[in-house]
Amino acid sequence: MSSGYSSLNPRRFDGETVATWTLVVFTEFLLVAGFLAVSSTSVDQLRYVVYPFVWINTGLLAVSAIETTPQNWRHRAVGMTVAVGYYLVLMYAAGNLGGTPAGTDWSLRVSMLMPGWGPSIVAAGPTLRVSMVPFEVIGYAALSYLLYANVLRISRGLLAGALGLVTCVGCTVPILAPLIGLLGGPASGLTSTAYQYSYDVGTLLFVLTVGILYASATGRVGTVDGLIRRIRQ
Repeated sequence: MSSGYSSLNPRRFDGETVATWTLVVFTEFLLVAGFLAVSSTSVDQLRYVVYPFVWINTGLLAVSAIETTPQNWRHRAVGMTVAVGYYLVLMYAAGNLGGTPAGTDWSLRVSMLMPGWGPSIVAAGPTLRVSMVPFEVIGYAALSYLLYANVLRISRGLLAGALGLVTCVGCTVPILAPLIGLLGGPASGLTSTAYQYSYDVGTLLFVLTVGILYASATGRVGTVDGLIRRIRQ
C-alpha cells in the first residue's frame, strides 16, 4: 500500500519507445560487430556476448519506464541513502569494490574488452580498489534506482532488493554449490560447475529482481508481500 508521500507514474510504451529501443539494439549489434572486426577476439559462446546487453537493456528499460516524484526533500534523502548504500553493497559483493594491501601504489588500468564487458576500468590506491565493468555498473545502478522508487512508495518491495545480491557472479557460487551437492557427485567438481553457470544464473536472477522491483514500485502487484501471496495461491 502506498503511503501517499510520493507518486510513481509508469510511462506507457508507444511506437516511439519501440523505435528507440530498436535503434539501441541495432547500435549494440554494430558495436559488437565492429569490435570483432578490428580485434583478434573470437566468440566461443554467444550467450556471453548477449548477457551484458540483457543486463544493460533490461535495467535501462525499467528505469526509463518509471517517473518518481518525492513529495519533500526528506523523502528523497531517505530513498537516496538507501539506494546508494545498496549500490555499494552490490559492488562490494560482486568484488568490484574493496580494500588494497598496505603499500599499494596509485594505478589505473583500462582494458578494451567486448562491448558490455568493456571498456573495463580498474583503479586502485593505498586503501581502495574499484573495478568498473559496464554492464555491472549500469545493472546495479538500475537495481538501486528501482529500490529507490520502492522506498518512495514506502512498500515492502524494498525487501526484493536482497535478490540483487545473488546476481553477482561471485555470490551465485556459494548458493549453487550446496544445491549441486544435494544432487550427488564429487565435491571437487562443485565449484567449477557453479562457476560454469554463474553468469547464466546471475542474469536470470537479475531480470527477475528487476521485474519484481518494477512491479512493486508501480503498484502492479501492490507489494512484494502481495506477489508472494499470489504465487502461493
